[in-house]
Amino acid sequence: MTIATINNVIFQDKRVIVRLDLNLPLHNGRIIDTTRIERILPTLKKILSSNPRYVVILSHLGRPKLKTPKEFSNKDSLRPIAEALQKLLGHSIIFSKAAIGVELKTALEATPNCSVIMAENVRFYSGEEANDANFSKTLASLGDIFVNDAFSCSHRAHSSVVGITQYLDSFAGLSFEAEVTAIETCLEKPERPVIGIVAGSKVSTKIDLLLNLLNKLDYLFLGGGIANTLLCAMGHKMGGSLVENDRLGIAETILQKAKTSKCQLILPTDAIVSNKLIPNAATQIVDIGKIELEQAMYDIGPKTLQKLINTLEICKTVLWNGPVGVYEVPPFANGSIEIAKKIAALTEAQKIKSIVGGGDTLAVISMAKNIKEAKPNFSYISTAGGAFLECLEGKSLPGVEALKKNIK
Repeated sequence: MTIATINNVIFQDKRVIVRLDLNLPLHNGRIIDTTRIERILPTLKKILSSNPRYVVILSHLGRPKLKTPKEFSNKDSLRPIAEALQKLLGHSIIFSKAAIGVELKTALEATPNCSVIMAENVRFYSGEEANDANFSKTLASLGDIFVNDAFSCSHRAHSSVVGITQYLDSFAGLSFEAEVTAIETCLEKPERPVIGIVAGSKVSTKIDLLLNLLNKLDYLFLGGGIANTLLCAMGHKMGGSLVENDRLGIAETILQKAKTSKCQLILPTDAIVSNKLIPNAATQIVDIGKIELEQAMYDIGPKTLQKLINTLEICKTVLWNGPVGVYEVPPFANGSIEIAKKIAALTEAQKIKSIVGGGDTLAVISMAKNIKEAKPNFSYISTAGGAFLECLEGKSLPGVEALKKNIK
């Protein structure tokens, strides 16, 4: 995935448009987590250090239903994000109530050099999600250079991600580049052996991912409802465990693919089960195949955990997406937490390269150790969500493809 990056770009006196993903979690107008802001600070600082004419930030927030400028919703306004970014960046930010228009262009022309302007939510305009050519051209008229540092939005063919690149020299920001490099590290140029740990509630939502990984990895460990469905397809009685009974055919396809691939598929051999999914519930450790009708599997058992740890110890690269148990309920978080600790320890000892992604996976890491402290213990933590998964599935991302055209 060779892409054009900002590493050798000269920004001095240039009008720079930067697409960021500032779709941050809010509660009563207050930002809950600033991780995405922290990720893009190096890109903004690098651009500003070159003394550009100005920097215009484009982003979205939420999925606003109102599509005309006269009906902009304060709930979906980027104004509070601009205030938070200003504090973390240490540079004043001018907030614009619009993302296009004569008033904005006039204001930009009057700003002093090296100004930073955040435009209002681009999704307030219907042309954004439609990737409308006229809207893309209007956005592009604000700048001389376009920088995409929103990898997490790059599976969307929207104007501020793809369309704008048709009219400006376009480059990947540092965070974007790091995401691409991380994916290449685990799938395209991994240090082997490489293992994937994938878990989730539904095998149906990750079939493309699993089939692609079976072609790329040396080991693939499955947990959660995905593993339950495969185990059921193998003939094991899973009691009341989460199983997609209408997807057993998909499960059989994956099992057959595993038999013909060079990748070793690893499934749980024992389980932590309970009659109730409640905090501090009474639990039992049972072998797979011995789960009673009234019981359900909510975490992997100690034998399974030890086998996974032993496999991790012989691997050089690990990709982890999804907790292996119902980590939100105290008795059933142990397996996922122990996996997080083991991967972190191996990474810190420089025995393995680790790429982790997914909201629930990050939540487990937070439980195992405060995430800000844990970051150095993982080679890369992705916050890209759907774009990260689609890349792992082997799909081409429109935002990535758009940046390839600038390579000379």
